[in-house]
Amino acid sequence: MFQKRKLSSGSVTNHLAALRFFYIQTLKKAWSVAETPYPKKNHHLPAILSQEEVARLIDAAGTPLHRTLLMTLYATGLRRAEVTHLKVSDIDSKRMIINIREGKGKFPRQVMLSPKLLELLRLYWRWRKPKD
Repeated sequence: MFQKRKLSSGSVTNHLAALRFFYIQTLKKAWSVAETPYPKKNHHLPAILSQEEVARLIDAAGTPLHRTLLMTLYATGLRRAEVTHLKVSDIDSKRMIINIREGKGKFPRQVMLSPKLLELLRLYWRWRKPKD
């Protein structure tokens, strides 16, 4: 399957799962997992952006809101949903941390707040004055 049909390891695994289901459920025959060679998954590392690419991405933001969101995502490593649930009260400028109340798995955590991000958040606050 790899050489003739040029399938990926995930596709081969799906085919094997379908065959196993067919044998066990439809034909009511035994299927030996030990004798079936399942392919190993290829783990690809994510592409890392250079500092210049990150700077270009942030500079390409169309509005101050988008720029602030991109900077917050990049500077803190927060997930998208975590950023959308942030409140002003979550930002502790004295201790330079951001409190995430319900992160992944509903666990609270804290992340560092960079001085540059704090300055940008204050600029955005003065510009927008959100109600919260």
